[in-house]
Amino acid sequence: MKKKLIFSITCLIAISAYGQDVNEPNLPMTFNWQEDTTEVTTINDIIRMQQDVTNKKYAESHYRDVWSRKGYFNISYNSTTLTPDQSIPTGVGGGVVPEFKSDWGVSLQLGRSYALHKAPIANMLQFNFDFSYIDLNVNHFKQEGDGNLYDSRSILNYDGKEYYYTPWNLEKYDLNYGMSVGPSISIAPFTSTNVSALHHIKLNAFFHVGYHVSLLYMTNDEEADINPTKKREDVQTETQALEYERYEKMSKGLKFDLGHGLITSFGFSITWKFIGLGYERRSGSLKYQSLSTDDYSKQKYEFKSSTNRVFIQFRM
Repeated sequence: MKKKLIFSITCLIAISAYGQDVNEPNLPMTFNWQEDTTEVTTINDIIRMQQDVTNKKYAESHYRDVWSRKGYFNISYNSTTLTPDQSIPTGVGGGVVPEFKSDWGVSLQLGRSYALHKAPIANMLQFNFDFSYIDLNVNHFKQEGDGNLYDSRSILNYDGKEYYYTPWNLEKYDLNYGMSVGPSISIAPFTSTNVSALHHIKLNAFFHVGYHVSLLYMTNDEEADINPTKKREDVQTETQALEYERYEKMSKGLKFDLGHGLITSFGFSITWKFIGLGYERRSGSLKYQSLSTDDYSKQKYEFKSSTNRVFIQFRM
């Protein structure tokens, strides 16, 4: 009997302990606010995180806009010099062709810059490769001399045949077209400031190599010809008949020379958003040959060409 009583008491104690363990989670908890508030996300924290995401997206969009304009369209005013790289006779009194300087010139240039790396370095520096696929120039050269610019009676002997001297001293128009490629660098020096409008200011420098073709048109000017036999009624002798024939043929003929050659250029510009100002220096050698080879021979004449250009730039 005593053993049964001890066994019953032991079972009651075990059942009581088990029931206490099962109900333990429902007991009141002691919460230490100083230790556990760091694990709680408040409304302010959510707003702050959302603001951070919004600011990051705005900054990415802003800098994409700062560096987005890769194309360029330049309108330039030119000052061009053509300097003979050899002694070229004019056919007038033993004179030679002088240096020609344009009194005006304009050009249109269209191209694009291709970034050499995915993102600008520190949002301040970008290395590019430029391709100018349209570079169209028109330059004007005034007459050079005191009025006696050429003589249709003078004959140039070349390859055993007789030709006219090219009347280089006449008023000339130069139509020039080319393409060029080369490296460039763009710097945005103010992207670290808090003034977002200043972020769009960029300094650009470039060096290009290209090939250009020039069409040189010399205008007709009968008064500039020192040939005295300019009227049919003045013809009295066989010599005058020959002089008049040469005058007629040369005065009415088109005077075109085609030149081509390698050109190098360097320059810089400063832009803000879509507009800017710049300067370019271009130089090279062009070999010219008359398109009327039956009249002026196939002889080639080399000129050094140099151009200074000030341009307004539009970024696209």
